[in-house]
Amino acid sequence: MNLGLEGRSALVFGGSRGIGAAAAAALHAEGVRMAYTGRSEASLRATGERLPGATGLTADLTREGDAERCVAQAVAALGSIDLAVISAGAAQGGAFETLDDAVWTDALDLKFLGMVRALRALIPPMAEAGHGKILVIVGNNGRQPNGMMLPGSAANAACLAVIRGLADVVAPKGIRINALNPGPTRTDRWSGMLERMASADPRSPAEIEADLLKSQPLGRIAEPEDIGRLAAMMLSDATDMLVGTSLTADGGATKGL
Repeated sequence: MNLGLEGRSALVFGGSRGIGAAAAAALHAEGVRMAYTGRSEASLRATGERLPGATGLTADLTREGDAERCVAQAVAALGSIDLAVISAGAAQGGAFETLDDAVWTDALDLKFLGMVRALRALIPPMAEAGHGKILVIVGNNGRQPNGMMLPGSAANAACLAVIRGLADVVAPKGIRINALNPGPTRTDRWSGMLERMASADPRSPAEIEADLLKSQPLGRIAEPEDIGRLAAMMLSDATDMLVGTSLTADGGATKGL
């Protein structure tokens, strides 16, 4: 797309799978010098084959200290972190009455507190440099809660609140924080959701998906690459006036002004 990002440096938390990997690939294609994180060496190797020259780092954002370690390693490898993507966390869904405390704790620990830990690690070096852009991949069910995915909706809503409030605090330091809220996207999470729904439904996963797609104005859901390209755009100079903005990317499924 030639977004003018060539030569800049980026760290992508959760860059080994799904939307995070697509965002890393889009930035890499723009000539960005890359570091990315994943939970396992195997996932890092698979992504690294598609991102020659990028630095893979193991990290689990539920562990205290992992975010700070990865930021320090990225700065050592790249010299600085100009751009960052935080794309980590998924939550178990289900009927409200079936969800125990562990489900809610897990959702908040990875998605919400994982984001908080990553932000806490990224902001100091960016503030010292006097510039930086951070994009958090959140999810549109934080703004459009789904009764069968409430732990994720709650975690996403909490993420959006922190992003909106923190963005104003760090903007005078030259740091911009924004959110990208995808709707349904064809990742492993989508496939797993269809499988779980089919286990309690006489329809096959393909039949369930066909019915779900009827509510999509485009007749399809997003591919990870669709969201990855948007992520790269939101980290470009074209979005310098976006501060604490949440962009919905769901193909028009959300109805609102």
